[in-house]
Amino acid sequence: MKKFHLLVIFVLLAAGAVSAQTAQQHLDQGIQFYKNKQYPQAIASFTSAINLAPAAPTPWFNRGQAYFYSGNMIQAIADYSQAITLSPNNLDAIFQRGLAKNKNKDHVGAIADYTRGLALSPNDSQFYYNRGIAYSDKGDLDPALADYDQALKLNPRYMKAFVNRGSVYYRKKQYDLALTDLNNAINLDPTNVEAYGNRGLVYTAQGLFDLAIADHTKALSLDPLYKKALLDRAITYNKKKLNDNAIADLVQALKLDPNYLNAYIFRGAIYFDTKKYDLSKADFEKVLVLSPGHKFATDTLSRIAAIPKPLPK
Repeated sequence: MKKFHLLVIFVLLAAGAVSAQTAQQHLDQGIQFYKNKQYPQAIASFTSAINLAPAAPTPWFNRGQAYFYSGNMIQAIADYSQAITLSPNNLDAIFQRGLAKNKNKDHVGAIADYTRGLALSPNDSQFYYNRGIAYSDKGDLDPALADYDQALKLNPRYMKAFVNRGSVYYRKKQYDLALTDLNNAINLDPTNVEAYGNRGLVYTAQGLFDLAIADHTKALSLDPLYKKALLDRAITYNKKKLNDNAIADLVQALKLDPNYLNAYIFRGAIYFDTKKYDLSKADFEKVLVLSPGHKFATDTLSRIAAIPKPLPK
């Protein structure tokens, strides 16, 4: 099943001809706003269409899409739900509601939606793939693997399924299987940043640090804004005791995202291990600003406070 960003045509129920024409005009206008990523204006137009044709599922779905891409998952879920109430077999609305629920950390609800979709469309690899993501995010790795397996049976060239199954194998410490999947993903798409990044993690876990650094470097050559690759390469540099390189990567990651919590944590840990306690203290104080009560930061700051100050000369 092809997933559509928006539905363009809808059937107006219990609406007069004049209202129908006006509602369609609002829908068309909303679609143009949506295509231009003018989501507040799109929402307003779709709302006008809904007010004129409240029994039509399409404007509800489209407004849900505008809410989704503007980051309002709660409202998106509400609109998708209304579209599903009006059209219970609406696979696009079921699929998108599953996405929104998973983004909203409702992994159980997302799994239920994808399962509902599969009951209606049992050969849809995208439903299996996305249910696999929800299982993985929930920490249920074996059901996630089963869903990725099924997605790949239905679509043997499903590159993203190889990437995600490889990630699950990595989490299960089945590194050879992870490498096979990630190599397959890279063969299918040599420009896939996530595949290189994940393969780098596998190489690091295997102690193959130079290969890991090469993969993270490749990922960064494809996407210089990929902050996670900078963090992961820094971790690998640290394992090789190349702390200057590690710090340089973390500085760059923090330029990209001044609130990158994990970069502060790891840089603070390197500074602590290299006895640069003032710098470590500053980083862990920032961690507490970003994540109040963070245990590792609190414990490390306590350790720094307990270090005897050098006597004045």
